[in-house]
Amino acid sequence: MAVAVIAHYPDLSAGSYDEVIASLDLDVNPPAGAILHVAGGDDGLVITEIWQTEETFRAFYDHRLRPALRMHGVLRDPVVEVQPLHNVYAPQMFTIERMGAVSLPLHAAGAAL
Repeated sequence: MAVAVIAHYPDLSAGSYDEVIASLDLDVNPPAGAILHVAGGDDGLVITEIWQTEETFRAFYDHRLRPALRMHGVLRDPVVEVQPLHNVYAPQMFTIERMGAVSLPLHAAGAAL
C-alpha cells in the first residue's frame, strides 16, 4: 500500500539538504519505491514524500539517506510520520512534468514553477 511520509528535520539547513541530495545521486540511482519528494520550510526542513510501501521508504532511509545525512553532519534523526496514502491531487501536473525528473533543488536545476 502506498504511504505518505512526512519527516521534520529541525537540524537540516537548505545548504546541507542540497549537499545531501547531490551526494545521493538520485537521478542516476533512484531509490526503489520512491514516487514523489517535496522539501520546504524556514526553520529546519519538512520533507513530504510518497512511497510505494513503508518498507521501501525504510530501506532507503536506513541504507542510503541516514548514512548520507551523517556524512554531512546531520546527526539527529528526523521526526517521521508514515500514513497510508488516501489521495494525490496535482491540478498542475503539466508543471511538474515540465520540470523533469531532476533530484536537485529547483534553483540548482534551473527549473522554475
